[in-house]
Amino acid sequence: MKAELEATRLHRRLWAGAFAVVAVLVVARNLIDLSASPPGLYVDEASIGYNAWTIAHYGVDEHGIHLPLFFEAFGEYKNPIYVYAVAALVRFLPLTVAVERFPAALLGLVVVGFLTAAAWRLTGSRVIALCTLALTGFTPWLVIESRVGFETISWVALLSAALWCLSSRVPSSRQFGIAGVLLAVSIYGYTTARLEVLVIAIALAVAWGIARTPGWWRALVPVGAGYVVLAIYDLLNPGSLTGRFAVISIWSDGAPIGVVIGRFIANYVSYFTPSFLFLQGDANPRQNTEIGGMLLWAIAPLLIAGIIACWERRREPFVRFLVACLLLAPLAAALTNNGTPHALRSSGMLPFLVILAVLGAERIRVALVGRVLEGRLVAGVLAAALVAQAALFTVDLYASYPYRAAPFFDTGELAAITAAHQAAGSHRVYLSDNLDQPYIEAFFALQPPPPRQEETDDATPGLAALGMQEISAAAVFAGQPATGDVIVLAQGDPIPPNGWTLVAAERGPANALDASAPRQVLETVYRFGG
Repeated sequence: MKAELEATRLHRRLWAGAFAVVAVLVVARNLIDLSASPPGLYVDEASIGYNAWTIAHYGVDEHGIHLPLFFEAFGEYKNPIYVYAVAALVRFLPLTVAVERFPAALLGLVVVGFLTAAAWRLTGSRVIALCTLALTGFTPWLVIESRVGFETISWVALLSAALWCLSSRVPSSRQFGIAGVLLAVSIYGYTTARLEVLVIAIALAVAWGIARTPGWWRALVPVGAGYVVLAIYDLLNPGSLTGRFAVISIWSDGAPIGVVIGRFIANYVSYFTPSFLFLQGDANPRQNTEIGGMLLWAIAPLLIAGIIACWERRREPFVRFLVACLLLAPLAAALTNNGTPHALRSSGMLPFLVILAVLGAERIRVALVGRVLEGRLVAGVLAAALVAQAALFTVDLYASYPYRAAPFFDTGELAAITAAHQAAGSHRVYLSDNLDQPYIEAFFALQPPPPRQEETDDATPGLAALGMQEISAAAVFAGQPATGDVIVLAQGDPIPPNGWTLVAAERGPANALDASAPRQVLETVYRFGG
């Protein structure tokens, strides 16, 4: 008896050690070198960071609006959850790239944790839970969203938590209620969630309503309240929530209905293709590292097995809900017509795909009960595939991806603007209009106080207070700059004429796996008159 007890304790310690090792690896991967992989700071991150800083220290956004629900930024409105999460940090931490991205890293861990917990709740299998921890933690789709300070990750984290609540065999009234609260809050996590939460709520009502599960309606009450608040905001601020969508929708060019339907179908199907999921992924380096798809290859057989399992268990409410939500998840993304397939707009697919893979793993486990050798062989092959691709992806993430991604993240713009500000002293700084939204990069770098009262979306007064002006390089060179004036140039700007002296040149990072790859000059700083 004592020997058996010791063996049981050892077995538990080994499992606890395995979970701890994988968890530490995922945490380290999420937190290490946040400011350098990806490199630079994209304008959306700069906007979120500066507005969070002004909220934390002045209680207003960049336009002087007191504690706004949504944040206006160069033609669109940022969602509040991530902005306020950053604000909580910069209230006592300096505004840096790493700090702006830190909530994304934490929320990425939240996604991993809740999906792993859901796997345990659905299967009761340590093996499947451990595999879910590793598979989710190293999935490219989630990795990038956990390392870039965009709003998307807050929506995915809240959705994952809601799925965990609903993954009980028979969710309680309390679990339905908590899931509803999480879904209601997630409406304000990312733009596409405004539609996706609605279809998720409908799927929930149908799946558990038909099954007459007690308390299912409790999930709908907070979701309804969330939409009421959204509707009131939209009425008070007409066009603020739909302006950006009007520009990028599949009917924005006035195409006939037949063309619009064709675009929608093509867009929708693209999110389920092997090209997007496993081979190429999103073509934008801000959303994918470009060495594979959005998912690891090891998940493919699990997804296939998951589809079989869903057919076999099609009468179960949770399975019906899962299938419906997965099919509806790309709906909002398919309504847009630029950058399709778009990883951020379709990010709500990821938690459902992971849970589908969990059901597939459970289906395989049950099929191999009593067949020890075959079971170990299958587990070994899947584990080897997971480790191999996760290792390849992680090495590239730190070694080569920063080199490829640098031009897409405004790399060097913060440093160039800071160098120009220091070199100019009391003289004027010209910011080339070929730079990507240089005003918000300047605000992030130099942190000027926001206006004392509500102003328009014109950034000119704020730049003028910093002694800066956004203008074309050609106009500056054709004009009459004063001695000591400084200009920040982007790639593609003309070379300054005689009289301008190079002050600084910002280059992209080196490629650690290819020493022969030249480092790109991304921005240059020149001063007039020596």
